[in-house]
Amino acid sequence: MIIPGADTLVVVRNTLNGDFRSAVRTTVGVCAGLVAWALMSSIGLATALAASPTLFNLLRAAGAAYLVYLGVQALVAARRTGTPDAARQTGREAPPARSGRDWRQGALTSLGNPKVGVFYTSLLPQFIPADGSSLSSSLLLAAIHVALSFLSLLAYAAIVARMGDVFRKDGWRRVLETVAGAALVAVGLWLMASAVTGI
Repeated sequence: MIIPGADTLVVVRNTLNGDFRSAVRTTVGVCAGLVAWALMSSIGLATALAASPTLFNLLRAAGAAYLVYLGVQALVAARRTGTPDAARQTGREAPPARSGRDWRQGALTSLGNPKVGVFYTSLLPQFIPADGSSLSSSLLLAAIHVALSFLSLLAYAAIVARMGDVFRKDGWRRVLETVAGAALVAVGLWLMASAVTGI
């Protein structure tokens, strides 16, 4: 959770493009995806997914394609000239479309990562006590994971938001959009290559 991944990149990018509220919405979306994976693993869908390399790799490729799409969006935004949008400069609320987009980007980034399902089905069961209910124990462990993910992503967002005024200046903004975009594209292409090769 602490090592930055695709979820972290999306949260950081949305923090810079919006504000801390954008980060919260994106983080809630990521955690909604984690909850969905936890529920799917508890009813066995994630196990079936892990048992089918073709389906697993198709989902990985779809998630990777979405990361590449987000990365290309960031690279295009980096090439645009001008200052951040007027709505943010005047301190107005983000429009509803922005609110929905933040949540959707977080959720899709999380749902497009089938390794989360594998994590819930392969690693967490090792910590389930033999004498207790496996369903309630696995859901409790998943809830702890979701809560810790929420806190760690918000910690990244808080740091970025705190330094945001510096990073939102045109020169820095362009550099950060380029770095974030290149990182998302690189992660997406690496995931796509590993999905194709089955690594």
